[in-house]
Amino acid sequence: MKTKPIAVLIPMILTAAGAFAADGNEAFRFEGAVGLGAISTNTSSGTRDAAKLNEYRDLSPGVLGNVDIKGYGDNRYLNLFGENLGRDDQYLNVKGGEYTIYKYQLYDNRLVHNWTFGARTPYAGVGGATLTATLPNLNANTWNRFDYTQKRDDIGGMFEVSNNSPWYFRTDANQVTTEGLKLISGANGTSPGNGFTDKPFPVDFTTRNFSVEGGYASKQGQVSLTLLHSRFSNDNELLRWQNAFFGGLDTSTLPPDSEMSKLSLNGNLRQLPLGSTLAGRMTYGKTTNNVPILTNILSTGGTNPATNPDRTTFDGNIVHQTASLSLYSNPTKEIDTRVYWNWFKKDNNSPTVTFTPSGTSGLQCSNASCVTETLSYDKTNVGADLGYRINPHNRVVFGLDYVDLNRNRVDFDETKDKRASVEYKNTSFESLSTRVKYQYLQRRSHFLEADAGANSNDPEFINRFIARFDASNVNQNLLKVGLDATPAELWDASFEGIVKHNDYKDTVLGRTKDTRQELYFSVGYGDAQKFRVLVFADLEFVQYDSVHRNINGVAGTPPVCSPLPANAGCYDPSTAANTNNYNWDATNKDRNYAYGVGADWVPAQRWKISSSLLWQRTYGTVDFSVQPGANPAVPAAPINNFDNTKKVSLNLKGTYKQSDAWEYTGGYAYERFKFSDIAYDNYQYTIGTGTGASYLSGAYAFPSYTAHSVYFITTYKF
Repeated sequence: MKTKPIAVLIPMILTAAGAFAADGNEAFRFEGAVGLGAISTNTSSGTRDAAKLNEYRDLSPGVLGNVDIKGYGDNRYLNLFGENLGRDDQYLNVKGGEYTIYKYQLYDNRLVHNWTFGARTPYAGVGGATLTATLPNLNANTWNRFDYTQKRDDIGGMFEVSNNSPWYFRTDANQVTTEGLKLISGANGTSPGNGFTDKPFPVDFTTRNFSVEGGYASKQGQVSLTLLHSRFSNDNELLRWQNAFFGGLDTSTLPPDSEMSKLSLNGNLRQLPLGSTLAGRMTYGKTTNNVPILTNILSTGGTNPATNPDRTTFDGNIVHQTASLSLYSNPTKEIDTRVYWNWFKKDNNSPTVTFTPSGTSGLQCSNASCVTETLSYDKTNVGADLGYRINPHNRVVFGLDYVDLNRNRVDFDETKDKRASVEYKNTSFESLSTRVKYQYLQRRSHFLEADAGANSNDPEFINRFIARFDASNVNQNLLKVGLDATPAELWDASFEGIVKHNDYKDTVLGRTKDTRQELYFSVGYGDAQKFRVLVFADLEFVQYDSVHRNINGVAGTPPVCSPLPANAGCYDPSTAANTNNYNWDATNKDRNYAYGVGADWVPAQRWKISSSLLWQRTYGTVDFSVQPGANPAVPAAPINNFDNTKKVSLNLKGTYKQSDAWEYTGGYAYERFKFSDIAYDNYQYTIGTGTGASYLSGAYAFPSYTAHSVYFITTYKF
């Protein structure tokens, strides 16, 4: 049985408070507020799944409690803050200490993440490590129901002592427990026609962190050394589940136990010549685990052929090293500079594992042994900023930045980013301030697959033309504009605009360009002590274009172009299109709109009324075009519901202050959320029949809701 954090913390708080009160050498005073109330939330009849409403919060009917108490004396202090006490999103924090001598903190931070309520599965044993079922079972009304939900509880504390000296010592410790059910999906067989299955896997994670830190701090500089050790454990490292296609129990791997140790050295030197400050940091971290390697895999007919790994355990070993230096200088009143260097290196010292299953098992990789891949890389970043103050109201900043990234990736092994920027700030006008920034980025990467494949009939040949946009060559232009204005008394306004365009160079298949535009406007009027209103609009437009290739004219293992000559060159996007092989383009557009108005009104001395109305909409579309000469069986029609949402939120809150000690707050909240997406509209729990059927759980399928909440809180202040 796990100890309830609040049951541990409250006695500690009372003990500390008693110790303070018992000290006759100083008067200790408390002030603050304690609130107690209730909330009731109801969803309309059309709401099938209220998980989206409660995704990161607990709006269930029940008690509300909060506390904010500050205690202080001549030498010591004690602060207690808590909100949503006893609920799934509770936060409790206690801080105290003796000025310049020592300080401490205790906290409990809970977070809930709800994905889906009322999900379904044909499996029995939900919440355990083995899921069994009699399949096929296409009647979802007979399935078991459960919730995809996860609760995270982080409880910890720290203690630091300096004893009125420049030296200090600090220790931190916390434990994070995560419990619940999450979604994992996987193929039932070896091809899309064999179906797939949604499976709930148990989450029972525990992470324990402990660190010690010592250092020296003065007006001239600071240095600290920190040692951190973290251990992650999972009570269920394997999930066994009934496979409808192969028959028998299949196995999915879950996060394994691991340990991480990290050493950090930080420091800075101040009051250097030319008004300079030098800061530096070095870290060394190592993460390890030890996992038994599965020696068999489920195959046709419920058999379990051997995979024949060349080792029995996987000994994970990853080392991260970082170093950084930055020098800020202010040599003259008009000039300030910053130069910096950052270095990051990841060494994946984990072993490669070779699997050599028999040729008759059908488990080989392109008729050969399967070999795992490890990723290592190192990155160097240098840059400089030069600021020049033309006059007290005008300042310009020039920046240069360079990144060199080397990695052992199969497509790109080196990437160089060169970035230049200029920013201008103007405060010449009393009622208007302006800032404008332009940035240009050029990325160039070394492509390794320019000669892949023997010829255009070889499946490896297509890799010559695929450029993944996270590493492909790109030219980027970025413009930011910001305005803040106070045109008249009680009026204020602001505007911020961002335009970013990426042009992916030398890309034949993949993303070719994307554009992002963001605009934000707000206007406020009034005196917050009487009446004030704020109106805002937030608009975002994103478009990304891509080119893809459809290949159907193939046969054999591996699949080469066939029959010839009709489908010759099927892996070459420059060949003429036919019914089986052709290029197609996609243009994705995402448009996000948010409008809102909020008002605060003080109609009388003891009353305050607050209200807000927010309207949000996302609208996604995909347009297609096909290479001339192609003859697809189904014409490419545009998709007009690619994650479309609408949300309306209304909040009304009133507060009555009866006296300096008593205050009453009541409120009403209304939310309506509507969702439409081509992947979820007309949702089905099963697809197909027989052993090739797919089984879906309803995850994320019915997020639309309409909800009404009312709450009331009584607060006592002292």
